[in-house]
Amino acid sequence: MCPSPVVSAMRVGELQMTNGTKTYNRSSIVLVGFLISLISVAGNCLVSYTALAGEFHFIVRDVENGAAAWSPREVVIHKSTDLEGGLLFVLENPTPRTHVFEAPGLFEQIIVEGSENKTVKPMRVYLAPGETVRVQVSTEELNRVPEADVSETQTCQFFCPLHTGEEALRSQIRVVP
Repeated sequence: MCPSPVVSAMRVGELQMTNGTKTYNRSSIVLVGFLISLISVAGNCLVSYTALAGEFHFIVRDVENGAAAWSPREVVIHKSTDLEGGLLFVLENPTPRTHVFEAPGLFEQIIVEGSENKTVKPMRVYLAPGETVRVQVSTEELNRVPEADVSETQTCQFFCPLHTGEEALRSQIRVVP
C-alpha cells in the first residue's frame, strides 16, 4: 500500500512534501511546474507554426464499374485565411490500384532540395496503392488566375483521369475571397 503524500510546515513560508520516501521542497515543485508549463507553451507554438499552412485531405475510393471517385466531393478554400503560410494537399490512396489526383487550374509547387528555385507544374499526382502523398500547392498561381465568376470565386474540378467514367464522379474545389 502506497503512503499518502504529507505536507508539513518546516519554517514560516517553506513547505515540504513527503510521499513516504522522498522529500520535496516547495521551490523544486514550483520549478518543475514552471518547466512543464514552458515546454507546453513551446510545443503549442511549434504546432501553431507548422499548422500555418492550409491543409486539406483527400481520399480516393473505388466505385462501381471500375471507376474511382475522390472525396470530399467539394472543398472550399478561403484566400483570406487558408492561403497564409502556404497550401498543402494530403492525398491518400487506400485502394489496391494506382490512382491520379488531377486538378486542372491548380498547380503543384516543387522545391528542389539544395536550391531556392521553385518549379510549378499542373496538378497531376500519381499515387501507388496504399500511398499517402503531401503536395505543396502553388498559392501564387491561385492568386494569379483570373478565371473567377462575379463573386470572385474560382472553381476547379478534381478527379482520377485513369478511372473516371463520367462527369458525375468529378469533385470540385471552390476558391473564395
